[in-house]
This record gives sequence, structure tokens and C-alpha cells, in this order.
Amino acid sequence: MNKRILIDATNVNISIPGGGSFCTKAYIDAFVRLFPGQVDVIHPKEAGIRDGRYRTIDVPRRTRIQQITGACKGYFHRCAPFIVDYLRQNKDTYQTVLISTGLFAGGVMDDIHALGIQVIVLHHNYEPEYRIDSKSILTLKGKTDILVRHWERKGYRLADINLFLTQDDLNRFEKEYGSRTNNYVTGIFEPTETQQELQQGPIDQSAVITCALSDIQNQAPLMRFAEHYLPVFENTLPDWKIRLMGRNPSDTIREMAEKHDTILLIPDPEDIRVLAAESAIYLCPMDAGGGLKLRIMDGLRAGQPVLTHVRSARGYDALLQQPWFCTYEDADSFRQGLKHIVQYINSKDYSRSQIQAQYYALFGLKAGIERLKAILCP
Repeated sequence: MNKRILIDATNVNISIPGGGSFCTKAYIDAFVRLFPGQVDVIHPKEAGIRDGRYRTIDVPRRTRIQQITGACKGYFHRCAPFIVDYLRQNKDTYQTVLISTGLFAGGVMDDIHALGIQVIVLHHNYEPEYRIDSKSILTLKGKTDILVRHWERKGYRLADINLFLTQDDLNRFEKEYGSRTNNYVTGIFEPTETQQELQQGPIDQSAVITCALSDIQNQAPLMRFAEHYLPVFENTLPDWKIRLMGRNPSDTIREMAEKHDTILLIPDPEDIRVLAAESAIYLCPMDAGGGLKLRIMDGLRAGQPVLTHVRSARGYDALLQQPWFCTYEDADSFRQGLKHIVQYINSKDYSRSQIQAQYYALFGLKAGIERLKAILCP
């Protein structure tokens, strides 16, 4: 690439922890390393992001009128009008623009292509699935996804390159919107080469669940887990506990935890990674939503065996044959998964360091860069 690359990173504030910011940081880091000195990044102005490896372009907040008129034009995120105007003023500067999600790309695709600039779209998930589960205003609280589908389809079909986090998402797009020859699965990967230190202290007889405890898309699966799977957990491992930790637990979650002695609620932990690593098993009961469940990476990064609902196993296909990565979809498979992992923990093969090593081999920054390099620099 001879000209500069512009990355739109305004869909999230990467200075605030979260799945979207984790993914965005990882791809910024990969592009900066692949194309040193050629990358500019658009960030929300209020984030105050400054990184010596690339040039930062701040985008201000939109006024209420701009939000309304933007939505009418198909501009569903704050940067759409800004990025079009900016590129028109600098059309000879850039060869490529990277935009997160087809939904956001759909409204600006025609304008960017008219300037002779190619567009790479990074699809974090299948947006209608995510928006409905999260009761987003963009789907009128989940009642309709017509607008989301329309703009995502356009962003997908007109993109010069489509990147996906999971094969399942790619398959869903091709089923809904048609096949393309420029579709690639690049997955998600660490935004840094620094590896997490393994837990050195005692490990509890407990399974840990981590997530944002106020989010609607997390709350419903947790309530279903308490109703259908918690009794199985208690019967299978009567001496074990489940540590539920995350930020801002809702009243519903607090009330649910108070009803069950097996659940230990830990709200707003100061260092969730260190605290979560003290448990023997990482448990992910999320049975809804799309994309790749990044919270599972917290367990793998700590070298923890994982038991996850099959819905959340998407993107972790390479681990499905490992004795320390089990999935379930009903009470019986959940019971079997628990027994299998406990058996592994009690075996001579149990090794947190080996789990962590395989995780970084597949999801480390270097692995992600190599996958992108094969696509962008053949």
C-alpha cells in the first residue's frame, strides 16, 4: 500500500475496557505493525487518545440534530459524516479505509468509493442478532431489524475486503446476503505481546463467570443458567461454588445471587483478571448474541479449563478437541462437561501453562498479524 491507511475507531472509546475496544485495539496494533508510518486513526475527541505509532484524528460529538439527520441518511454512527467530509478534503492521501461493522460502513460506502478509495470492513458479529438481543434503539428495542439488515447488507456487498471474527459469522452473512470472493476469517487476537502471569497462589474449588452484570444481553442468559443449570452444578459438584463477578450488577442479578448459596457475587472487582484466575474452571453460560465471546479469552489467558455454552464456542473451533475446552447445550451435556473437566484437573495432564501457551499460539498478536499479512500482503 503506497498511500496512507485510515482506520475508523470511533465505534468505541478504546481507553474504556470492553469487548469492542479490545478488538479495535488489536486491529490497530496489527495494522501499525504491518504498515509502519502509514496509518492514521480516527478516535472520539473525548477519549484523548495519543499514540506515537500513528497519527490521531479527533472527531467531535454530534449534536442532537446531526444524530437525527444522520440516522435518516443511514449514518448510524457518529463518524460517518465526518469521515466522508475528511476524505473528500484528503482524497489523494488515502488508499484504504478500515471500518468496523457493515452496518456503519453501509451508509458511507458509495461516497468513499466515489473518491477511488478501497474499503475494508471488519465485522464484529452479525448485527441483527446482536442488536435484537441487546434491545438496541436501532432495532426499535428488538421489534424490527429492517434498517440494520439493509445497511449491513450494503456494507458487506460493496466492501473490497470483508474480515470476520468467526467462521459462523461469515457463514451467516453468506446465507443472508450472498457469497463473496473477498471474505476472510481473521479472528480476534491479543492487542499486545505481553502475556498474563499465571496464578501462583491457591486455586479455589469454584467456577467463575465474568461479564458486565448490568447488560441486558448478559442478564437473560444468567437467569436461564440459574434456573436450568445451577441445580445440575450443585448436584454434580456439591462442595463447589460459582463466583459471579463483573461491573454494575443489576437488582435482578443481585436478587438472583441472594437466593442461591452456591453463587458468590463479586461486584466491581478491582482486578477481575487476577481474582477470576483463582477459580479452577472458567464458565461461560451465554446462550445468545453473535460474534466471538471475548470473555472466554480471559479464562484461556489465565490457563483455565473452559466450560461454555455451544453458542459462545463460536470462534474457538481449534480448541474443541482439547480436554480442557468443553461445550454444552442441555442439562445432560452440562453435567458431562463438568465431570470431564474435573477429571482433567485431577489428571497428570493438567497444566495451566500448556493451556495458556496454546491460547497465545492461536490468539496472540503475532498469530493475528500473520493472518492479516496473508490477506493484505500476499
